[in-house]
Amino acid sequence: MSNLISAETKDSNFRRIRRCKKGKTPEQTVYESMALHGKNRYLFGYSIQQNMPSIWVLDHLLSSYRPTLIVELGTGMGTLCTYFSVYGMFSNFDVEVISLDLIKPVLHEEICNINDNKTHILDWDIYEQDTIDYLTKKINEAERPFLLSDGKDPKSDEVNVYSKNLKSGVPIFAHDAILDGKPKFGWGYTEDKIDWNYVKRYEPYYSWSIEGDTRMMCMITE
Repeated sequence: MSNLISAETKDSNFRRIRRCKKGKTPEQTVYESMALHGKNRYLFGYSIQQNMPSIWVLDHLLSSYRPTLIVELGTGMGTLCTYFSVYGMFSNFDVEVISLDLIKPVLHEEICNINDNKTHILDWDIYEQDTIDYLTKKINEAERPFLLSDGKDPKSDEVNVYSKNLKSGVPIFAHDAILDGKPKFGWGYTEDKIDWNYVKRYEPYYSWSIEGDTRMMCMITE
């Protein structure tokens, strides 16, 4: 797994973003996480941490909503960013993809080239005010923006930070929702952690996420 992720890290910030197992370095923690959650799941020949039902839901959204801007909080291995870039490449309109994490996948340059250099992978802290201001401006100026939250646990924190400043009608998909109210892995969030003053359930994707057990909360800004 180590060949899929850059060795460059920012230890102080990295520990804030991802919990480290006792006695493990940040790098060891994320490698082990990728090995666990990417086991036997592949997209374009690369391991992917998301399960396939979540990809089917995303594919339906992309086909029907046709976003002009895709923002991914949490690049991880970069496989989902590759998927978004391929979507942008085959679309008959310009699609910009912005993916952020504190570490870049080794193939980040190749991923960016897929979408005619309209994909940007940034090693920025998503909770820095400059980052929040930049992404908020980009999203609010885009014709059809889409936000995927898959960075820091719990993802509900990301949703709450960004949704309150976004225009109405922005779809937000947030991974790792505990839809049955019973956390199993020591991470995740429940519906009550979302600030519903700024978002509402996004149907039919919200219902699909529960029925398909994708652990993906599907919302849209009010």
